[in-house]
Amino acid sequence: MLRLKHVRVGVCGVGRIGCLHAENLACNAERAELVSVADPIKALARKIADRFGARMYASSREMIKKERLDAVVVATPTPTHAKLVELAVDAHLPVFLEKPIALTLKEADKIASLVNRSGIKFQLGFNRRWDPSYSKAEKEIAEGKIGRTLVVKTCARDPQPPPDAYIKHSGGIFVDECIHDFDMALWLMKDHVRQVWAMGTTLVYPQFSKYGDYDNAVAILRFSNRGLGIVEGSRTSTYGYDLRTEILGDRGQIQVENWKEHATRRWDKSGITEDQYPWFLTRFAEAYKREITGFCEYVARGDRSPVSADEGREALRLALAARESARKGSAVELSR
Repeated sequence: MLRLKHVRVGVCGVGRIGCLHAENLACNAERAELVSVADPIKALARKIADRFGARMYASSREMIKKERLDAVVVATPTPTHAKLVELAVDAHLPVFLEKPIALTLKEADKIASLVNRSGIKFQLGFNRRWDPSYSKAEKEIAEGKIGRTLVVKTCARDPQPPPDAYIKHSGGIFVDECIHDFDMALWLMKDHVRQVWAMGTTLVYPQFSKYGDYDNAVAILRFSNRGLGIVEGSRTSTYGYDLRTEILGDRGQIQVENWKEHATRRWDKSGITEDQYPWFLTRFAEAYKREITGFCEYVARGDRSPVSADEGREALRLALAARESARKGSAVELSR
């Protein structure tokens, strides 16, 4: 089996997350070489290419066709995912695909089928799995340190809403924001969900209602082994980015708290003050570095996918069931 010393990578889409991946490939992943970037916004593609010494393209198709690459990172809008994965498969290129895998199960099935039939290396971008605290929690659960898992609770609160143009095509709070939490619930509980009951409401930002979406939502999960889960998502955390997870076992529990930028607290007459992370990009900066480094190691050494297409499909199935439940006002059953 070929083992690469350096993995030559092209990045498709250099918006907020694509730019971060390009930076980490250029500056923080020893085995990686950022070769090129592609984005239909030519000025943006040129800016990122010049910043990191890469070649620029206005078309991902053209980049994949012309460049001598070992892998591609796809960080384009979700509706374009299936087509770009198909292009990569045709070029026999490993793919790192940002979450969610797709907006519909039909598209997710297409991607999973392309990947599984071709045998290309594929990794989905669930960055929390690479966070030191979450990866430690998963390891200790797998080692049986809290016994059999009974309940998982996640809380993910964003400090501001995304732009209207993003809300319209995001798939909604369950598919866009809570998809990470559904993946965490499945990953930590090591079980499938068989029933979802979800609710959503718009309390602060009326623009969400215009698109049939919510600024606050909760989903209750019942797993196949009768364990339970609670997933809370919010776009209205004005005090800062807030993320917490708790896993209860029959012999203990594990909590993953929201890391602070530093451990300083201030006491005065108004109470106790401590800094919150302003946004997920700073909270998960280390996770994003580890994630893209892990992808390059996976491409170079030919190991098992850290996050498979089938896992991405399962998290999406759960998110879509939660969205359906919230709209119907009743529980949704999931077949195995």
